[in-house]
Amino acid sequence: MKPKNKEIKYYGIHACLEIWKIRPTDIIRVYLLKENLPIFSALLKWCANSKKSYHIVAEEDLCKLTESTHHEGVCMLAVEKSSLPFQKISLNDPCLLYLDGISNPHNVGSIIRTCTHFGIKHIIGEKNKLPGLNPSACRIAKGGAEHVSISYLNNINDLKVLKKKGYIFIATDSNSKKAVSLYKYKFPLKSLIILGAEDKGISKNIMKEADATLIIPGSGKIESLNVSVATALFLGEYWRQKEI
Repeated sequence: MKPKNKEIKYYGIHACLEIWKIRPTDIIRVYLLKENLPIFSALLKWCANSKKSYHIVAEEDLCKLTESTHHEGVCMLAVEKSSLPFQKISLNDPCLLYLDGISNPHNVGSIIRTCTHFGIKHIIGEKNKLPGLNPSACRIAKGGAEHVSISYLNNINDLKVLKKKGYIFIATDSNSKKAVSLYKYKFPLKSLIILGAEDKGISKNIMKEADATLIIPGSGKIESLNVSVATALFLGEYWRQKEI
C-alpha cells in the first residue's frame, strides 16, 4: 500500500490561496485572523459547502500554530504536495533547473517563485541534498510551489537520460577563467541550467558533465551573487532569448 503524504501547516496568503485553487481536496482545516476575512471570504464559503472546518483565531494562536511570525494572517492544514519522480518529468519542456547543494529554504522558495514567473516547471536535485517544500519555502514562493515540481535523482547517472534526450548542460562558475559571459551565450532550446551553493559552488562530479560554463559579469568587488538572484538572471536571459 502506498504511504499517505503527511499533513503540513502551510501559511502565507498567496501560498494558501493557490493551494485552494490548484488542489482543494488536499485541504483539511483553515485558521485565519479576523482582519483577513475579506480576502478569504470565498474560501470560507467553499469550506462550509465542502464540510471543511475553519477557525478565526488570535494572532498569538496563529504564531503558535505556524511556529512563525511571518504567517500573513492565515494557516492551512493540508496534505503535503508530492515530489515528482524523476522518470515522470516531461522531457518536452525546453528548460530544466538543477540545484546542487542548495539547502536554504528561503533560497529555494525564491528560486521557485522565479521559476514560476519564467515558466520553468521542474527543479531537479540529488536525494537528501535538495530540501523539500517546507511551509517557509512555500510562503516565500508566493504560490509558485503549486506550479513547480521537485524531482530527486537517486544518483548522478540519472542525468545521462537528459543528455540522451538532447539537453545541453549549462553550469555557473564565478571563478572559472574559461567561463563565457551570460549575455554572450546563445542558449539552446533544450537547456539544463545548473546552479550550486554559494559557499561550495557546483560539485566536481556535476561540473564535469557541463557542456558550457557561464559567468554573470559585474564589478568583481564581491565574489558572487545570492543563488536566487543568479537564478533570476539566468532564467530571465533564457526567456529573453526565447522571446526574440
